[in-house]
Amino acid sequence: MPHFTAADGTSLYYDDQGEGTVVLLLHGFVGDVNIDWVRSGILDRLLDEGYRTVGYDARGHGLSDKPHDTEAYTGDVLTRDATSLLDTLGVEACFVVGFSMGARTGLHLATLDDRVRGVVALGVGESSLRLAEGAPGAGALSDVLLTDDPDSIEPAALRHYREMADAIHADRVALAALMSAPKPEIIDFVDDVRVPVLIVTGSDDVGAGAPDPLAARLADAEAVTTAGDHAGVKDQRATQEAIVEYLAKRS
Repeated sequence: MPHFTAADGTSLYYDDQGEGTVVLLLHGFVGDVNIDWVRSGILDRLLDEGYRTVGYDARGHGLSDKPHDTEAYTGDVLTRDATSLLDTLGVEACFVVGFSMGARTGLHLATLDDRVRGVVALGVGESSLRLAEGAPGAGALSDVLLTDDPDSIEPAALRHYREMADAIHADRVALAALMSAPKPEIIDFVDDVRVPVLIVTGSDDVGAGAPDPLAARLADAEAVTTAGDHAGVKDQRATQEAIVEYLAKRS
């Protein structure tokens, strides 16, 4: 299985398939390439449409290294990992499709790397405009991942992440370290995103909120609301169609 080495020596698994315009796939928290992109059908749909898909398991996830030190996740390291993979593969230009945590990383990458031609951001919305760095939610989720009594977790949205982590036997210490590390959030760099952006959010995703206010804040963005909750937005046929239409107009 192919791996690349990040700037700090962390080994990260990646998947590179197809030919044509590169679409960099960035998964969400407690996900990986398989969970978010293969199971949803998005990866295969992009291959069928003639794109080259490049995805990787973020540090702390999937088949990649899982450091337990908070410092390993601090700052813009998630974005630098994406840049390292593009460098490793010699990618000269790409589009990004990111979900949740991956959407945040993709939008940040667009402000730092001029190889990014556009971003599809799934599972983010109005709440991104209120979550500054160090928001309490990150610490709460870190605690949820480490508690010895998962049945006591409230609210249900936080319990869902713990259930996901347990279901796939994830390294909860690594995930907690990631969540507790200070890092830039969308509100910190939203005004610096200049590439075209498509935001797709599920109508039942109460955590993300509506996509339209975030789209309005960006320089060049449009918003789509589909059926589904936070994770379910990836599984909607309407989401695939929106992604394919967006890429076709800009490739």
